Order: sequence, then structure tokens, then C-alpha cells
Amino acid sequence: MKISKTSVITVLVAVVAILFFFKFKSQNKADNQVEKQDMDKVDELPQTLTNPLIDEPGMSDPHMLVVDDVCYVFTGHDIGFGVNDWVMPDWRIYKSTDLKNWDFVATISPDDNYMGKGNTSCWAGDIVERNGKYYWYFSNRKESTGVMVASKPEGPYKDALGKPLVDSFDPSIFIDDDNTPYIIYGEKGYKIARLKNSMIELDEEPKPITINRTTFFPDTDKNSLHKHNGIYYLSCSGYYATSKNLYGPYETQGLIGEGWGLETSYAHGDFFEWKDNWYHVWCHYKDREKDRIRDSYIAPVIYGPNGEMRDDLSQLEKSL
Repeated sequence: MKISKTSVITVLVAVVAILFFFKFKSQNKADNQVEKQDMDKVDELPQTLTNPLIDEPGMSDPHMLVVDDVCYVFTGHDIGFGVNDWVMPDWRIYKSTDLKNWDFVATISPDDNYMGKGNTSCWAGDIVERNGKYYWYFSNRKESTGVMVASKPEGPYKDALGKPLVDSFDPSIFIDDDNTPYIIYGEKGYKIARLKNSMIELDEEPKPITINRTTFFPDTDKNSLHKHNGIYYLSCSGYYATSKNLYGPYETQGLIGEGWGLETSYAHGDFFEWKDNWYHVWCHYKDREKDRIRDSYIAPVIYGPNGEMRDDLSQLEKSL
């Protein structure tokens, strides 16, 4: 039987196409497995976390300080049961060595800063260590942000200025890789400013942060800013945006997770690293239609190969 040259070429082309298809399929499968592995590193994390962090309701606006593997969470304190407003007379400090058991450590009182005795507007703050001291940046409702300082994480904390640092609220403090500190604050548009080494003075005029909203991103208060693998993550509630430049612009990336209040605009929280793993801690209203009482929750954070991040919420489903 005589085989034509055309037939031979056709068969060869078909064989090459089949080999290419299986190679592509195999590579695509491998790529998917790599991405899945990158996003499933939660298997390496502690598998039991306490949620809510404490049994007593009213733990709000959590921010984490890690000192020698001990986690200190600084929180607001909601007491206005049945009141459709925020009644917050002080801030609380709890600590844990395993992210499971949280012990009450101390109270930070507005009696000890310019807000004054009897003030119930102790809104969100942030905590940072610098030069062997601990700086607590606090909100006086929407009016201002002040600074308190202590020589130990547990306090006692005293007013470092006797007056506001900035005339806005809900601050976050970020220390970049070169050890430069920054403050980010505000609502309906965040501002950022470098801090002096003293941590109680601005080192530049505050600049607005541009957020390119290609997906939904809340236009509300309480930001959080952290950095992972060279990417800056600016978040509000369960929504986040990313940038390669600290000052932005930031591109919105969507939700870090759904449920547990993350899809609302009110899940004030913080991202932190503990024992080489990242975590997200935030608060969730019990019943916002009834009052302003919140609980705080924690979940591991998983990062993808292209800068994606998400909360692993499976432990909340199991533990509640």
C-alpha cells in the first residue's frame, strides 16, 4: 500500500497536536496544584483558635501587639446594651501565648489622657512598640487622635502630648521595612503621614491615599495596613486593596472572606504575624439593629502566588 506524503504530514501534525494537548493539560494541572498549595498553607497553621476571643460580649476594635511570641490584643469596650449608639468608657488589654486562651491584663482609661474622666467615646486605636516603649494611638470619637505611652505592654499608659496628634480618628500605625513609622487615619478618604522617631509628631504634611475602586471598597472609617512579600495591603472591614507603593494608588481586590460581618463595612480589625504565620482579627456586631455590642474573632490568613489573600473561616464554623 502506498502512503502519500500528505497523509504522513497529516499524521505527524495530529501526533504533535495530541502531545501538545496532554503536555498543556499536565502543566495546567500542575500550575493549578501549585496555586492550590500556595493558597492552602493553612494546613501548616494551628488548627484550633478561640472564637470569639473572650466569652464576655463587648470586645471591639481589636489591634494586636506581638512581643516575644506573646500576643496582646488591645480592644474597645462596648457597654451600651439596648442603646443604638457606641457607649465605650475605656479600652482593654488581653494576652495569649497560643491564640486559644486570652487573659485580661489591664484597662486603659480616658481619665489618663486629654479626653477626661467619664468620657464614653473611647473609639478604635492602634498599638506599636518603638525604642523600648509602647505607644497607644486612640480615638476620641470622631473628633481626634491622641497618643499614650508606656514602658510595658500592660501599661500603665499616660498621655504623651496632652492634646490631639491629628484632628481625625481611627488611626493605624505602620512600620515599613526601613523602620520608618507612618500613621493612616480618617473616613471618606484616608490620609497618610510619616511620623518622627519620637512617635508623637508628624514628619510631613498628611497626603491623601488614592484607591482605584474597580470593585467595592467601603467609604468608611478604620483602615488597616500591612505588608507581605513586597505588597502593601490596605483594608477596611473584609475588603482589601493592594499596591507596590506605600502612598498608592491602591487597586481594590474584593473580599477576604464572607460571613462573620466581613461583608459589612463595620468589621474593624487588624492583620498581624505570629510565629511566621499571618492572622486577621476583627469585630462583629451581635445585633446592630438593637445596639452597638460587638465580639472579636480571629482567623488565619492565606496568601496566593499573585498577592491574593483570604481568611480561612473553617475554624469559626467548627468552633461556634
